[in-house]
Amino acid sequence: MHMHNERGIALVLALFLVSALSVLGASLMFLSQTEAYASMNYRMMSQARYAAEAGIQKASNFLLDPTQYLPPTAADLLNPANCNRNVSPVTCGGAEVILSASATKASNYPVAAVQTAYNAAGQGTLTAGNVTLTYGSYARLVGLQTFESYGGGSGVTETWEIVADGGLTGSPNATVEILALIETPKVPASSYGAFGTDTTCGALGFGGSVTVNSYDSSLLTGATAPSAANGMTNAGGDVGTNGNLTITGSADVGGKLYTPRTGVGACTNGANGAIDGLTEGGSATVTGGMVKLPAAVTYPSPTLPSQSVLPAVSLSSGGTSATTCALLGLVPGTSAEVTAGTAQCNVTGSTITIKGSGLVLPSVSLSSHIDIRLVANSPSAQYNFNSISLAGGSTIGVTATTSTQGVTLGIIGKDNAGAAIATPVDFTGGSQTAVSGCATCSNYDASMLQLIYAGTGQIKIGGTADTVMTVYAPNALFTLSGNGAVYGSLLAKRVNDTGNASIHYDRRLLHDYWVVGHPMVGTFTWQRY
Repeated sequence: MHMHNERGIALVLALFLVSALSVLGASLMFLSQTEAYASMNYRMMSQARYAAEAGIQKASNFLLDPTQYLPPTAADLLNPANCNRNVSPVTCGGAEVILSASATKASNYPVAAVQTAYNAAGQGTLTAGNVTLTYGSYARLVGLQTFESYGGGSGVTETWEIVADGGLTGSPNATVEILALIETPKVPASSYGAFGTDTTCGALGFGGSVTVNSYDSSLLTGATAPSAANGMTNAGGDVGTNGNLTITGSADVGGKLYTPRTGVGACTNGANGAIDGLTEGGSATVTGGMVKLPAAVTYPSPTLPSQSVLPAVSLSSGGTSATTCALLGLVPGTSAEVTAGTAQCNVTGSTITIKGSGLVLPSVSLSSHIDIRLVANSPSAQYNFNSISLAGGSTIGVTATTSTQGVTLGIIGKDNAGAAIATPVDFTGGSQTAVSGCATCSNYDASMLQLIYAGTGQIKIGGTADTVMTVYAPNALFTLSGNGAVYGSLLAKRVNDTGNASIHYDRRLLHDYWVVGHPMVGTFTWQRY
């Protein structure tokens, strides 16, 4: 028996067990430290990212705030002698256009004051507990386009790529870079059958047996009227407002209601300005329901010339070219001379023909079945009246030779002394008539006659005859009465249609007229380095 040879084995086993437990304890300790370091790293990364996001927001606020940054002009980025906007990124003096508040990128912008202002706005610090966060950014202009904005003037769209770095003071390894794009798109100016820019109840008001639907005039020629057989449909008869649609009677909107408001109800303006988007009564319906806009839609006011200083003119039958044209301040001539462009005005029987573009005319009242014809052109010929009213069965129409031509009827809205006219457009006693002189044109092409008005007065259209035109009057009150339908699009501060005058939206307008839309932030990416 040699049992004494196993003496001390318990001690050896105990030592092995203690060693194993020591290793396990050390592993757990290092694991807990790793978790602590991971948590600290995540916190630092999150703080750095939030700092970089602050840089993106500060840069965005600068570029979207007109008090800090004005759109490009012919004196700077739109100057083709120095800047090339046909490439991406846009270049000036052969180098990329940069606004910088970062030490890693130098500024290259043709206006020194803008560079200085961005440098101050695009960088800064934040405090998170006992940690100081820093951010800096730069913006690269990757796209710049100009277009003729509906209502007059030039529209400018910009696309900026913003790069922002965020970090922690004293920790050079905790840095996050974020990239975002800010794009200002151009959007259709006439994308609704009717739009009310007002923010209150009844910005749109439909009653009676009004129907809002749509058609496409590009499918029509001559006097052929829109019908279900050639594209007339309830789909696409959309309306919109920054406020509320009040619809009563048997009115039917064959499309959607677009508004930043929500809710269906009585639309009582509360103390906080909250109102319902839709108020319904009777058997009225909005077929497509409501679609919430992200924000109120802003339409720019048209740019129109100063008023004519000639006194108001009332025209009736029996006038001659010499007398009538002189009252309008135009050069008289024969029909052939007007066609050739050597004269501006001709009177033949009860028809007054005017040709030109940019003409400024006094307040004109037509009566006794007088027909005034405005000669179209491409781009649209613009005729600016102080005001215009139709009575006694008089008409206003367009003379064209091709379907690419058009007329812009600018309403200045002031008399010859400069005083505002309460009702600068009154078509309740007369009507708009069909296009003449063009075999390929459609009498229902709303793009051929555009009525533009910047003021706050009232526009009245009524009677039994149909009206084919596009109305762009974002500050005006529009009243539609009678039984005659409107083919085209209506945009005003408030649109009131409580009779039996239906609105048929011309879908062709989606491709013809544009305005600058709301800026959008997209392509948001980030990385840690």
